Amino acid sequence: MKKKPSGLKLFEEVTARLHGLVDEDPIRAIQEASALSSDKPVGGIFLTSLKASILVDAGSCAKDKQAIEDGIRLFKELLAKNPKQADFQYNIGNGFIALADQENYGGCDWYLTTATTRRDARNHFQQAISSENNDSILSIALTNLGNALAKAHRWVEAYDAYTKALECDASNAVAATGAAKILLCCIARGIGNKQVLQSVAARHLDSARLHPQRLAELAGARAQQALSKLLQKRVQGGKPPNLSKATAYEKFVARHRLALSPTIEGLDTSLKRWDSLRFNWITEPAAVNAGIPPLFAMLNVIKSDFLAARHLAYQALCGEFPESGFYSDTLDYAVYGIVPSLLSLAQRACIDVLDKIAVATTEYFCIPSPAKYVYFSNRWFESSKKDQPLAWHPSLRPHIDKGNTALIALSEISLDVGEGGSQHRKKAYRHSSTHRFTVLHDIGCHPSRESGYIEHSKMIEFKAQLIESLQLVRATILYFVEMISINESVNATSQTKKLSIGIPSHHHIRGHDTER
Repeated sequence: MKKKPSGLKLFEEVTARLHGLVDEDPIRAIQEASALSSDKPVGGIFLTSLKASILVDAGSCAKDKQAIEDGIRLFKELLAKNPKQADFQYNIGNGFIALADQENYGGCDWYLTTATTRRDARNHFQQAISSENNDSILSIALTNLGNALAKAHRWVEAYDAYTKALECDASNAVAATGAAKILLCCIARGIGNKQVLQSVAARHLDSARLHPQRLAELAGARAQQALSKLLQKRVQGGKPPNLSKATAYEKFVARHRLALSPTIEGLDTSLKRWDSLRFNWITEPAAVNAGIPPLFAMLNVIKSDFLAARHLAYQALCGEFPESGFYSDTLDYAVYGIVPSLLSLAQRACIDVLDKIAVATTEYFCIPSPAKYVYFSNRWFESSKKDQPLAWHPSLRPHIDKGNTALIALSEISLDVGEGGSQHRKKAYRHSSTHRFTVLHDIGCHPSRESGYIEHSKMIEFKAQLIESLQLVRATILYFVEMISINESVNATSQTKKLSIGIPSHHHIRGHDTER
C-alpha cells in the first residue's frame, strides 16, 4: 500500500509545482494558487504565504494586476498578525514593484504615476533589511532594492545595495551581475577610471560564474536566460587600486565607498587629492556678468561640507578623545561626551548638504525662487494640493523631457527622505539633534523618564544610519554633478557660439602643494 505523503512533504510538492508553473504557465499558476485555501492548514503548514507569493510572481509574468493586488493583500494580512516577520515586508516590496511594472512605460511620466507605489516598495524593502530576524532574506532584499534603485537611475545607491548584498551572501549571482552591469554602464558613459571599473566588474562577473545555479534559484529561469549573455562577456580585468599602504582613513573611505570621485568603486591613493569630482565645463550666455560662475563656488562648498562630515564621522567612529567633561548619569545606559556629540554633528552636517544641492540646482537652471525658501524637499516637484497627482517642477520638466535622468534620481531621493519614505529617519535624526535633543544608548533604548523633547536611539543603530547617510549624500552629490554634465552635453549640440574660459586650481592659486 502506497504511503501517503506527510503534511510537510505535500507542502513541498505543492510549492515546487507552483513555482515551476510561474515561468512555464503563469496563468495556470494563478488559477491553482487562487484555489488554495489560506485558512486551513495542510499538515500544520499554512499556505497563505505560498499562495500570496505565487499570485505576485505569476501575476507579474501574466500581467495580471488583480492577482498581484490579491497577493499584496494576503501578505499585508500576514504582516498584521506577525509584524516582526521580515520576509513579509520583503514580499510586499516585491508586490509593489510588480504592480508598478504593470503600468505602461510612456516616458518620464511613468516615474510620476508609479512614484508612490515604488516608494512604498523601497520602504518595505528597507524595513525588511532593518528587521532583526532577516537572515534568510537580507541579501535578496538588498538585491531587489538595488534593482528598484537602478530602474530609477539611482545607480550609485544601487551599486551600494548590490555590494552589501554580496557581503551578506557571496554566492548571490544576481547581485554580482547587477553590480557588474552598473560598472560596465559607467565605462560606456565615460564615468570614472576605466581600468579600475573593469577590474572590479571582472571580479563581480567571475563571482557570478562560480554560482550559475543561483541565478535561477533567486530570480527564475527567465532571468537566468536574460543574464546569460552578460556572463559570457569577457571583461579585460586588471588589478584594483592597492590599499596596502593606505592610511586608516583612506581604508575607511574605500571600505564604505565614500570617495567624491567619478569612479564609484576603488580609491586611487596615488593621487594627493583623490576626491576629484568636478565639473568638466559650464556654458553661459555671452551677455552674462563677468567672473567665475557661482556654481563652482557652490560645488566647492558642497564638497568641503561633505568631506568635513565624512572626516568628523571617521573621527567619532574610530578615534579617541580626551574627555574633560563631567556628566551626571541618567541611569538608562545613555552615553554622553564628545563621541556621541560628534556623531550627531556629523549626521547633521551630512544631511544639511541636501538643501545646498537644491539651492545650487536653482541657481544653475535659473529657477525663480527666493533662496531662503528652497529646500531639497520642495525643489523637484510642482507644489500641489493634497491628493493631487505629482508633477515635475515646470522649470525642470523640459530638461527631464530631454533625457536628464539625474533629475529623476534626485527627485526620487527627495521622496525617500520625506515623511513616510525609506530614508526619512536620517532626516529625522538631523531635525532632532538640531532643534531638540538626541540621546544615544549603548544598551537598550529606554529613558529613565520620558520627555517629548528628547529623541532616544541605540548607539549601534545611529552609527549605521550615519554611514548610510554619508553614502546617500555622496550619491546625491554624484547625481547633481551628473545632472550638470547631462545638461551641458545637450547645450553643446546647439549652434550658439561659445567662448571657453579656464578655471584655475584653487590649490595652485593659494600656493598649496602641487597636485600629483
